[in-house]
Amino acid sequence: MKNNMQQSLTKLNMAPLLISLLLFVLSAFFIRSQLNSVEPLDNNAAPNIFSSARAFAMLESLTKEQIPHPVDSTAGKIVEQRIATLLSDMGYVTEIQDTQICDDSTRGYARCTKIRNIIVHIKGTDTDNGILLSAHYDSVPASPGGSDAGAAVVTLLETARLLSLSKPPKNSIVLLFNEGEEFGLFGAKAFMQQHPLANTLKLAINIEARGSSGKSVMFETGENSGWLVQHYAQTSKAPLSSSLFYEVYKFLPNNTDLTVFKKHGLQGLNFAHAERLPHYHTPLDNLENLDRGSLQEHGDNVWGILAKIKDQDLNLVNQGNLVYSDIMGLFVVKWSEPTSLYMSLIMAGLLVLICYLLAKQKQLNLWQFSKGLFAIILILITSALAGLFSKLLVQWISGTPIPWYSNQLPMQLSLWLCVALLGLIVGRGLARKATTSNMLLAVAIIFTLLSLVTSILMPGISFLFIIPMVTAVIALTIITTLNASLLAKQTKANLHIATLIVLSLISAITFMPIAYVLEIMVGYGMALAIGIVLSFVVISLLPLLTFKINNTKAFNKLIYTLALGSFISIVWTSYQAPYTPLMPQHINLQYVQQGDDDALILKGKEQKLLPELLANALTNKTQIAKALPWSNNRFYTTEVQSEKLDQPEVTITHKATDKSEKQVTLRISTSPDNLSDIIVYVPISSGLQSIATGNEVITYKDEKSTSEYYRYQCRGMSCANIQLELNFSQQQTSTIYISSVYAGLPATFDELKVLRGNNAVPYQAGDQSIIYSKVEL
Repeated sequence: MKNNMQQSLTKLNMAPLLISLLLFVLSAFFIRSQLNSVEPLDNNAAPNIFSSARAFAMLESLTKEQIPHPVDSTAGKIVEQRIATLLSDMGYVTEIQDTQICDDSTRGYARCTKIRNIIVHIKGTDTDNGILLSAHYDSVPASPGGSDAGAAVVTLLETARLLSLSKPPKNSIVLLFNEGEEFGLFGAKAFMQQHPLANTLKLAINIEARGSSGKSVMFETGENSGWLVQHYAQTSKAPLSSSLFYEVYKFLPNNTDLTVFKKHGLQGLNFAHAERLPHYHTPLDNLENLDRGSLQEHGDNVWGILAKIKDQDLNLVNQGNLVYSDIMGLFVVKWSEPTSLYMSLIMAGLLVLICYLLAKQKQLNLWQFSKGLFAIILILITSALAGLFSKLLVQWISGTPIPWYSNQLPMQLSLWLCVALLGLIVGRGLARKATTSNMLLAVAIIFTLLSLVTSILMPGISFLFIIPMVTAVIALTIITTLNASLLAKQTKANLHIATLIVLSLISAITFMPIAYVLEIMVGYGMALAIGIVLSFVVISLLPLLTFKINNTKAFNKLIYTLALGSFISIVWTSYQAPYTPLMPQHINLQYVQQGDDDALILKGKEQKLLPELLANALTNKTQIAKALPWSNNRFYTTEVQSEKLDQPEVTITHKATDKSEKQVTLRISTSPDNLSDIIVYVPISSGLQSIATGNEVITYKDEKSTSEYYRYQCRGMSCANIQLELNFSQQQTSTIYISSVYAGLPATFDELKVLRGNNAVPYQAGDQSIIYSKVEL
């Protein structure tokens, strides 16, 4: 039987639900606006304040040619010299760490390169404890590196200028401008493995980029870095971070220099901006597209934290990790990891007491409560399917893998509206004959269970459920108390409604920012996960959906409006231009020549949709084929007349060590001009055990490769003359491939770059000329 409170609520119309939805929309707009970068400061800013204008001026001087400067290249050495000059002008003494470094073979793939790290050591007055500030100055071969990581480099340079105006710090500070990050974190590895200063360091602050604009996100921490998070929360003017980001980041196939520093036991923080992702590792990552506000916020964050810790006793900091999250970019809530479990247990105890009180008031109905649990589970499932369905549908209609690439707004609307549509239909269908108390109890118990599970297994994401859990338990306590109070029925009803609207709003401002950040930093490949995140916003509305709506047509109109909005958004996403000059497609062109004979032009991998002019260029006989003997990838391939490019000179010396083993020495010589890589492909069946180069020995024994070939790659102009010693476990003859890779295409094919059009750009390694030969060992 319904109580007096519920009888008062049944007379309501849709106003509470519509108020909540309106607040959701306003919150979404506000949260999105808070994700914009901050206002940059100009050259007139006070000398002791970080100014993005001053930092940007340094970036212009470092990269004025706006050309790529990959590791161990002529352009890279020019950037290195300019960084050193700027530091010298500030009064610093620079050290160059010049070394060759290789990584171990990972799944049959090993790499070597020569790096030159620029190091400044600012000695502390009281202690040897060191603070590392790190940024890499190399770019990928396709990009001038305006954001990745030019913005990081000049953030450190402007920070160095501020340090030069300050009194000497108590803690030592090391500025590391490292090279080779883009090839495999080699600069950071070389510093931590080989430089004596690495042994004096306590923590590292690293700066990165994954786009050309957006807020400076603190997306990763080291272990026991909760005290650094506290400093960030205190000093950041517009915080954007949560412990969830790092939990998600750990499952992604991405590493940064902080990964290396953490492996060596350093605490730390990692910052990046990540909007306009199509600019990442392309020619559009340039000075023109760099968001000055992103640069300003990097500087505010780094200098704000450094000013706090440069004179702090690093031996007396609190150990441990925090659970934390910014709230709409306004402030940060935080607590220790064990506190998550304590709060969950306390709330669970309160729920037991509330259940007792509800049963005593004869308001606890197990059937209605069970319907509430079922509604929550069904909303979770339908929301996940809504995210997945909306993604698959626009891909099918458009015929392109990422139709939202140039403009994410319609895809965002279609996903969010689909989740709201299905969630409200399911929720209304199961909640309309239940009491508010029973439905709210189901919501509170689900949040409490999720809080308990995440507090134990993944405490970094527990705040997502703890905040609405606490709110739901408080709301349930208020409503239970109101039921037993002597207040007037209408007063009770009004307080009841206000409590539920606040609950739904707090859930919305907890979960919606996570959906936004997933969309920005990961994309709609995770549409299913985004749908699940948004489902909890709909779940928080379940208690409001118990109210009787006198005019059913009003609710139906809401559903029809959401359905129409979903349909329009899906059509908009499907039929918009997938690529634009500002948000272009990534397509590399490769000229491939086997010895002095055959030559091919590769125009993107099979999964790419080629621009029409490029697809028809040279000949109409372009086909999709496996073009490289060591690779299973299929490319758009066109036969062309060989340019007779010079191939490397290879000298082979055999040496049988005993009856079952052999040793082969390869001397590879070529011109260093424009050389990008020397790559050797050795069949797994050959019994290759190791490759030695210089003082490095790379072991391949028992490696599990993803292809039929082991791979050794040397990057940079220093690879023009190398000697490799290959050791085999067997004497049999084997065929290897030796490939020399040069940046750009032969001049004959320059027209192809024009035919690529304005809506496509090179990416990562960029356009290349590959000359390979087959060698019998």
